[in-house]
Amino acid sequence: MTLPRNTTRFGALQIAICVLSAATAVCHIYLGVITQIMVATQPEATAAAGGAAALGFFAALFYLDALGYIVLTVALYLPALARFRRLIRWALIALTAVTIIAYFALIQGHYDAVGIGDKIVEVALIVLLVVEGRRERLHA
Repeated sequence: MTLPRNTTRFGALQIAICVLSAATAVCHIYLGVITQIMVATQPEATAAAGGAAALGFFAALFYLDALGYIVLTVALYLPALARFRRLIRWALIALTAVTIIAYFALIQGHYDAVGIGDKIVEVALIVLLVVEGRRERLHA
């Protein structure tokens, strides 16, 4: 049986994409919260990190990044947006790639387990999105 073009077969690949996207969204929410807590409770560390405004900006970026992952992943599988699925997938790949690049550009050699773990999740997410896109083109 062939599914209509606007229907998504939701299998293991799609579940894995959702799990990875949710994991990186949760990681970015965590980083936003930690950054806000640091601004509120550690004025000396805040000053050393560029000030409250700079850290507040980074907290906002973490939250926006998480929101981007959530919105784009939901949009990717919404039947009403099926005709835009390829574009949404590329937007999610682009968001993920920019997030990876920004991490290495901004971290300035101060790597940590959370950051590296999240980058591994994000690379896996990109790989699975590319695989899904190729499968979709083969079955179109």
